[in-house]
Amino acid sequence: MLLVGISTDDTIEDVAKGSNKVTSLKLFEDESGVPWKKNIKDANGEILSVSQFTLCARTKKGTKPDFHLAQRGHLAQELYESFLKSLRDSIGVEKVQDGQFGAMMSCSLTNEGPVTILLDTKE
Repeated sequence: MLLVGISTDDTIEDVAKGSNKVTSLKLFEDESGVPWKKNIKDANGEILSVSQFTLCARTKKGTKPDFHLAQRGHLAQELYESFLKSLRDSIGVEKVQDGQFGAMMSCSLTNEGPVTILLDTKE
């Protein structure tokens, strides 16, 4: 599962960089159980991508999150759709699922191990 936040600083270059990193990171074990040997394509894996503007929240001041760093709706949607297209071009259309952009969604995730990775194309 990918939770994807598009910020006001993100560009089409960030989309390409991010999707390439997602599909090339060796996050999966090989046939003998050795971790960190296969990327999503090698592992014949699938992606559920969820647009998540709240990842761009700032919480430094006050007691309410500030979402001003999240890209505005139509611009975020264009970049997000480009991100999905790049993922699908890389691993296959049928291997990448997503929900409805901007909709309230309920998703469930079961982690297999204590691994969550933050990928920021700016850092």
